[in-house]
Amino acid sequence: MAETEHIDPVLWEACKAGDKKAYGAVYQFYYPRLYNYGYKFAVDGTLIEDCIQEVFTWCWSRRSCLVKIKDLRSYLFVAFRHCLLKSVRHGHEVIGLSSAADLFSLELAADELCVTAESHHEQQDYLKKAFHALTPRQKEAIFLKFYENMSYEEIAAVLDISVKATYKLIGRAISELRQYSKMHPAYDILLTMAGIGLALRILLS
Repeated sequence: MAETEHIDPVLWEACKAGDKKAYGAVYQFYYPRLYNYGYKFAVDGTLIEDCIQEVFTWCWSRRSCLVKIKDLRSYLFVAFRHCLLKSVRHGHEVIGLSSAADLFSLELAADELCVTAESHHEQQDYLKKAFHALTPRQKEAIFLKFYENMSYEEIAAVLDISVKATYKLIGRAISELRQYSKMHPAYDILLTMAGIGLALRILLS
């Protein structure tokens, strides 16, 4: 997770003015975050990269419209999510899912788990089971809130739902995690309001 959540406003102003170097810096800043987000929907790295490239190419070709964008981060996440899910729907056969968004997952690949230390592995195993109880929509909202540190308004924009619905979605997810933590007191601190961000970093590290 990036230490800072937004790019330098001066850099963004230069980008809107048509500065290619500034635009490249914006790309470098958001690329790893969009890739990490996209990997929760699809493991096809080429597909994820293509979608990121498409979003940034589209934005640059219409850079005269960039001045109208109030929140670049949520704008990029919305555009990238739309592009990726569209590609997933058209390029992959998805059976038994109401939408491509139901693919969102916080799970790690088996080979990634094998290289972790035993104690770290135990924490990840516990967290995988805890987050498994959530719906894909809840997982995505929790990821955006506690890993990307997005506001409820930003999450609502990304998920294309109301802010009120976003509060309810995250509230239910937290309630589910709290219920799970009651059965595992040794890890309870990881699934408190203050600990969910830490839990996600452990799970996704």
